[in-house]
Amino acid sequence: MQQYTVTFQPGGTAVNVPKGTTLLQAQIQAGLPTDAPCGGQGTCGKCRVTLADGSQVLACQTKVEKDMTVLLGQAQKVAILTNTLGVETQPDGTDKYVLAFDIGTTTLVAYLLDGMTGAQLATASAMNPQSQYGADVISRIQQVLDKGGEEMQRCIVQALRKLTREVAKKAGIAPEEITVCAVVGNTAMHHLLLGIHPASLVTPPYMPTVYEAMELDANQWLPASGKIRMLPNIAGFVGGDTVGCMVSTRFDQQQDLTLLIDIGTNGEMVLGNTQRRITCSTAAGPAFEGAKISCGMRGAPGAVDHVTLENGEIRYHVIGDTDPIGLCGSGLLDLVAVLLETGDIDESGRLEGKTYHLCPNVDLTQKDVREVQLAKAAIRTGIELLAKTFGASIDQIQKVYLAGAFGNYLTPASACRIGMIPPVLVDRIVPIGNAAGEGSKLCALSRKEYAYSQKLAKETEFLELASLPQFQDQFVDALEFSEDEES
Repeated sequence: MQQYTVTFQPGGTAVNVPKGTTLLQAQIQAGLPTDAPCGGQGTCGKCRVTLADGSQVLACQTKVEKDMTVLLGQAQKVAILTNTLGVETQPDGTDKYVLAFDIGTTTLVAYLLDGMTGAQLATASAMNPQSQYGADVISRIQQVLDKGGEEMQRCIVQALRKLTREVAKKAGIAPEEITVCAVVGNTAMHHLLLGIHPASLVTPPYMPTVYEAMELDANQWLPASGKIRMLPNIAGFVGGDTVGCMVSTRFDQQQDLTLLIDIGTNGEMVLGNTQRRITCSTAAGPAFEGAKISCGMRGAPGAVDHVTLENGEIRYHVIGDTDPIGLCGSGLLDLVAVLLETGDIDESGRLEGKTYHLCPNVDLTQKDVREVQLAKAAIRTGIELLAKTFGASIDQIQKVYLAGAFGNYLTPASACRIGMIPPVLVDRIVPIGNAAGEGSKLCALSRKEYAYSQKLAKETEFLELASLPQFQDQFVDALEFSEDEES
């Protein structure tokens, strides 16, 4: 088959590809970062590039028919949350250096720790390269079902190896001196990393192929030695990351009724106390990470991250105090909440004029509002049905832990104003940073903590929301932006 050369600028990276290859595929083959939340379906518009003649096209929809020069937009330097709670534990003291990974759907974080003292020596982070196959786990699973999982596995293993070398270099050690690694990630990330076929996750009853914690030989996966501790899974979409959150919050030791929410492309939550714990997962979608939003982007310089209403005037803040180029999740949440206050959005979600112009390069469309409604309704429905199954009223929940990047940066009042979190809980919300990463660190430092993670997973009940007869009605009710939604 005829081959053509695609040259990407700036940088001059060139790659030879067969005729008919898309520019997005060429970009991936060249090892360049991509932004394709829709997985190359042509629906999100985020992979736009500029050709030599000045025209702008979608990389995923443009095929190579000749030698081409392509100008890529400037890569966004995304702020990745690495802060954790700093929970105390007694390290085993048998390993000089240990490593903890948090494999998120969107981001990856690595923590290098002193195995004797527990002190954090270095961190490194990166975007999850699997994002090039879609922002959400379903798109990635479908890619594996259609084309096999080798490439999906290869790119994540390469990324983890790179992070391992990066933290080792920062600490001035050889990667081989790391003798214990722990890994948390949702069930799909777990299966795709290990090369476990993910069909069971998208086939009723939507459960993992592997539940149990696993210890693997590190040198088969990483430039490290010793063992990798994979935290256990609970259900098809409740994995080791949720277990890690429970480890770091000592969830089975909570005297008060406590709600833990990790809002990402998938929203996992746990409700419970010392007596009982129930978990569920709800498909929040990637709206709060910028995907499917017309001006959406991740939290990077140029993103509007907060919007406020002050004396009747709408004000906004831009990350990096630079010119705005888009709207990230926390800013999107704020903007919708503010427009509900001004009356530009009514309770049904109808946006006056169909588009609201906030500032240069940032508009909110009617479709964007609908995406927010779907995401917030999914989270709210999960909270309501967890409480009902637990036999508690919403008002009995004393603490709400918000884990993850979005939970760390959102404005609690805005989350409650749009009804994503019941308003009665507004003063009980506590951001806890990267709690999944903290759980991974604890399990890397201590075999006792690793055993504790397995105990928590085994003793936590799973609630399959979609199987509940009231799920659909509850979800439809939660689409409304009414402030007085029943609890």
